[in-house]
Amino acid sequence: MDMGFERKVAILTSIFVSDNDRIMFSGADRYLVHLYALLEELGYEPYVWQVGSGDRLLDGMRIQGLPKGNTEFGGLPDLNIQFFEHTVSYGKAIYFALPLAFPRVKPRSIVISHGIGWDYPAHPWSPLSGLLKDEWLRRLRYAVTAPDLVVSVDTNTLNWLRATWPGYEHKQVYIPNFVDQGEFFPNEERRGSESLIILYPRRLTWIRGLDDVKVVAERLTRRYDFLEFHIVGRGGTDDAEAEMHRWAEQNPRCSYYWVSMENMAELYWKADIVLIPTRGAEGTSLACLEAMACGKPVICGHVGGLTDLVIDQYNGILINVSPETLEEAIEYLALNPEIRQTLGRRALETSDAFSLERWKEKWRGALRGVWGDDGR
Repeated sequence: MDMGFERKVAILTSIFVSDNDRIMFSGADRYLVHLYALLEELGYEPYVWQVGSGDRLLDGMRIQGLPKGNTEFGGLPDLNIQFFEHTVSYGKAIYFALPLAFPRVKPRSIVISHGIGWDYPAHPWSPLSGLLKDEWLRRLRYAVTAPDLVVSVDTNTLNWLRATWPGYEHKQVYIPNFVDQGEFFPNEERRGSESLIILYPRRLTWIRGLDDVKVVAERLTRRYDFLEFHIVGRGGTDDAEAEMHRWAEQNPRCSYYWVSMENMAELYWKADIVLIPTRGAEGTSLACLEAMACGKPVICGHVGGLTDLVIDQYNGILINVSPETLEEAIEYLALNPEIRQTLGRRALETSDAFSLERWKEKWRGALRGVWGDDGR
């Protein structure tokens, strides 16, 4: 048997890096970087296949481009087929999201679910009914039953799958997201500010609660002169980021900027409260885990995998996200330093269960179960 064929792993994602080298630095992007590194550590030769033109080498990661093709029911069937046909020389495959695993999956394949993505009314799949809803469900069922294994980052997804299509539990495994405790840890010496800093370390999308944060930041900075709001994250376009810069310039003690992956810890060290006000489509958020590992109190939407991480009023605060509930929670923590400290201490203790090493070990077990070797 060709050992080169056995070692090569093709990973299909939508867009990791754009043709103009824009990287979102989102949790999913960082997850892919760590998964790629783990595969190399285990002796595999991973290659990332994505929407784009040409091939490139980015920070040691091999990236192959494919045409996007049509979008149907939230998936990319043309991209899927192109991937299938271009990777005949690869012995193993990982589909980085459920919608990418249709209409075909390669033998010895794994699909990753980063959380339910249709749990909010504005999602384009939500209004489907009749034959259209049936077709969407048919494609989703294929994506979670045709691969050899579904790796879910949260229990919310697994509970939904098991209640909807029982009998496939043997092909599903829970591997929550991780935090590198060598990089993210408490560091009060780096605070460096007399103000109380409220941090939103997320992509610039309303589904992540950005619009709610902006409304609340305007209200609370008018009411309290010791509060600062830092919105840190990339937008999908330069225009989106330019709009955020304009908003910050118009609102005193509100800042907008973004940092690269290797500088994320600095954000949490300087913050007092971290906001993860997600409205839907969330797994076990890396940003939430990183904040917790730095000993920071978190305010989260009670959606998706966030409830795998946060127990309300014990190691954080869970809310049904709206400007009113978010404002109330921030004000509560801002005016009660002892509660902030208690929640932050318990958040730090909780983060121990989600270490990077534990994540790696769970992935090693999953790979052995599907591929039957360690790549060497």
